[in-house]
Amino acid sequence: MRPLILSLLLLVSVGPTQAGPCGSIVPSVCERPVEDAPARKVLRVKPSVTPFGIGDRFPVETRSLLMDPARYALAPSDGSWRYYAMAGAVYRVETASGLVLEVIRNRRTAHLR
Repeated sequence: MRPLILSLLLLVSVGPTQAGPCGSIVPSVCERPVEDAPARKVLRVKPSVTPFGIGDRFPVETRSLLMDPARYALAPSDGSWRYYAMAGAVYRVETASGLVLEVIRNRRTAHLR
């Protein structure tokens, strides 16, 4: 075991290593010059118009009920209304008539489809 460690230490300490043009001592990192590095990509989300507004009839027959409103920092349902998710928004819908009472859009609900 000691000869192996000694040989590894000798390989590492052969001489001072020079940094490449990108500032790294690892050659594979410096394959592309720093000037040619791609620009940082930023995801920009365009604000969208919600398909349903307050007072519209929501298609509760074709959409799934949001089962855990606390997960999305929403008040629990009292039975007279329920939450449905569609196109990045949560709709508070009256149970009896299916009318939209409130449209909720925030970071917690943006991923819902």
